[in-house]
Amino acid sequence: MTALFGEPLFYIYLIYGLSFIVMASLIIGGIKRATSLTLVSSFSMLAAFGITHGIAEMVDWVRFIEQKLGQPASAGLLYASQIFMMLSFALLLQFGINVLSYKSSHRKSLRAIPVVLVVAFLTAVYFLGISDISQAGLIARRSFGFAGSALSAIMLFRLSNTMRPLGNEKLNLALIVAAASLAVYAICGGLIVTPLFGLPIQVFRAVCAFVIAVASASILDIFKVNP
Repeated sequence: MTALFGEPLFYIYLIYGLSFIVMASLIIGGIKRATSLTLVSSFSMLAAFGITHGIAEMVDWVRFIEQKLGQPASAGLLYASQIFMMLSFALLLQFGINVLSYKSSHRKSLRAIPVVLVVAFLTAVYFLGISDISQAGLIARRSFGFAGSALSAIMLFRLSNTMRPLGNEKLNLALIVAAASLAVYAICGGLIVTPLFGLPIQVFRAVCAFVIAVASASILDIFKVNP
């Protein structure tokens, strides 16, 4: 047990998962106090991403503990981790598309894209005979994960430009910081699964998650304005 507490990944997985759950909690709290409903439905998807992805990482934390204690790997926990992870990335893509389309009624049809892609993904997994849940999760990470993170980063940058004339520098900075963190997360969370610069990739993902969670506290002002 002492050796477990000496493992950096024990704390990294914990921070990683809790950061996204905290982010989701902050956004949900902001939505409940919203005076402007313009972006509520969009940010609800970001909160849903935070909850599901946080759960996925907390499950991975438990799996890491099992591994370090020499316990048999739990197939149930592996499936739970991968399913929550895949769902979370689909929700993140939905967030990005919702923000892309929130100002234009002509773009509302775009909001069906994630659902169509999820159906196509599940169909492909079935017909290709992919039975390894980890392999399916890796495909989802490098498709939904990368696309959702990248698009969400771009949309948050665009939102910061939209909000700039309102003169709320705290909100603008928070949107830019969150966007930059999501852009990095698109690479570290969506594409790279091996160590980077000699460090576990989870270190970089956890840093991104923590920064996004901190920025979310200031992003709540977005529910008080009409962009």
